[in-house]
Amino acid sequence: MMDILKEKLNNLPENPGAYLLKGQNEAILYIGKAKNIKKRVLDHFKNKKFPDTIIIPRISDIDYIETENEKQALILELQLIKKYKPKYNVQWQDDKNYSLVNITGETIPRIFTGHQPQESLTQFGPFVSAKELKSFLAELRKILPYRTCKRLPRKPCLYFDLGVCLGYCIKPQLKKKYARIIRSLTVLLGLYKDAPLRIEAYDISNLSGSLGVGSMVVVTNGKPDKTQYKKFKIKTVQGQNDVACLREVLNRRMKHTEWTLPDLIILDGGKGQLKAAAKITIPVLAMSKIRRDQKKAKIFSPFAKNSISLDKLPQEIQRIFFTLRNEAHRFAISYNIKRREKKLFGKNHET
Repeated sequence: MMDILKEKLNNLPENPGAYLLKGQNEAILYIGKAKNIKKRVLDHFKNKKFPDTIIIPRISDIDYIETENEKQALILELQLIKKYKPKYNVQWQDDKNYSLVNITGETIPRIFTGHQPQESLTQFGPFVSAKELKSFLAELRKILPYRTCKRLPRKPCLYFDLGVCLGYCIKPQLKKKYARIIRSLTVLLGLYKDAPLRIEAYDISNLSGSLGVGSMVVVTNGKPDKTQYKKFKIKTVQGQNDVACLREVLNRRMKHTEWTLPDLIILDGGKGQLKAAAKITIPVLAMSKIRRDQKKAKIFSPFAKNSISLDKLPQEIQRIFFTLRNEAHRFAISYNIKRREKKLFGKNHET
């Protein structure tokens, strides 16, 4: 048996993932996660402390599941522990080591966090860091005002005065708008949890109001998908009017029903640019640069006067948003330069 285990140990991958230490009859004794599966499992065999001293003599097999990164490994570890309840994972048995975002089924759904899976609720998670999740939700509420009260009050509360609730208790007509807010919220939660999502970003470039162009860039599953990029020559707008140009580009894009629809649209700009997407029901956000610090940005939504700083959001979302902004800007500028060269030198640079 030890020869088989030695072979298993030698063949373990040096990649992130979850590993399962098994006893007789495939009984799972312990589930762990690691940045380097092989190194972590070998550490168990070298350790002379509890519970390794108890587990190691009982191991008859080792299994593993690889992931792309350590965060995914931790989430997978939690899911496997909840499913199989291994004897020696006592510290994870109380269902309180990860967080879920709960959405009730009411007409105006309530949003709150918890730890227990419940079939009566729509739930997103698990999220590894409860502190980071709560901070993320607090920031999102500034631009996506959602309800948190257990019962709708008879009159607006402090959150209404603070601008993080639209007063749903006295404004039932906001039902459709609130549905769009919830949809936007769930998309961003999915983005935070590394869910497979398609995001499109748009930018406008022109030369003193002429030779205007628009760009559409795509991120799929967190990575640029250059085969999906599109460029648009502005046809209906005269002069420098970025909002009108953006409206034209978005309208033309939405007519292409053969193109895959995005889960989220990011516009380069602020509140003004959001007007260009007023008729679009897909979640839309605008991202404006801060000139004194190009590494920072403000995020706006159609549902609030407030904005939030991108640098207060999780690193994963910051990375994706900056990738989108930079790619959209680069792609628009490069197309604008090609149009200028064609006008000046008569070269055919267009595709």
